[in-house]
Amino acid sequence: MKTGKRTRHALRPERQDVQRTPGVRVCIVLPTYNEAPIIQETLARILKQGVSLPDAELHVLVVDDKSPDGTADLVRAFAKRHARVHLFSREGAHGLGAAYIDGMQRALDTLRPDVIMEMDADGQHDPKYLGSLVEAIRDGADFAIGSRYVPGGSVPKGWGLSRKLLSRIANLYARTLLFTFSVKDCTGGFRAISTKLLKRIDLTALHAKGYVFQVLLLDAALRSNAIVREVPIAFQERVRGESKMRPEEMVKGALLLLRLVSGRHLYSLIAPSPRRTNLPAGALR
Repeated sequence: MKTGKRTRHALRPERQDVQRTPGVRVCIVLPTYNEAPIIQETLARILKQGVSLPDAELHVLVVDDKSPDGTADLVRAFAKRHARVHLFSREGAHGLGAAYIDGMQRALDTLRPDVIMEMDADGQHDPKYLGSLVEAIRDGADFAIGSRYVPGGSVPKGWGLSRKLLSRIANLYARTLLFTFSVKDCTGGFRAISTKLLKRIDLTALHAKGYVFQVLLLDAALRSNAIVREVPIAFQERVRGESKMRPEEMVKGALLLLRLVSGRHLYSLIAPSPRRTNLPAGALR
């Protein structure tokens, strides 16, 4: 791919010679902050759905940012009765992206899964789609997205026009800046990712503490030649609690993406090799 010119990321064709593994080890990384009213119900629904996953060993790693409402204590109590639920307590709230980066690394180091999944703890992601996402990976995808914006996907009927527009605009902004037009849902957080792919990505170099992590991880996957598949999901209303995304975080995320793209184009002009497409480590610091 030539640098210095606008290009579009295309989804690579699916492999025709995929050898399905007889069993797969899956770890859901589940970030939490003040999820006490819903966390045990969420874990129970995940484990119930996990029983029906064919030939899959499902684990859940809860990454809690020292929730003051006692979320970690509830997870700890639940884990005593369910050996495949694990708790990773971090000191203080450092953002969703940082939680995912630390959680994924902890999962890779301690649980050694074949597939790592992202999922919200507040009920917006229905565990009934776990099987479809894992199946997409087993069928040859490197990165499977639970997508609201492909045929068959949807957002809650209760969303007002402003919220629908905001979600669509955020997706369009990300797709335009990063030229990921082949992916319809860049900002969604219900995903399954092959650990073989994750090991090719320097997670710490994404420099994202907040929700923009989702876009940067997808971008890094595409730049690593990942095969991406979108699985339609019905996105749910939040069961309890309120959104933790604040307007200032959205602005910071948008500016970070703009800075990323600007840095890439600048680097393409001064890079010694015209074939190089990735920024050097620390270029965005």
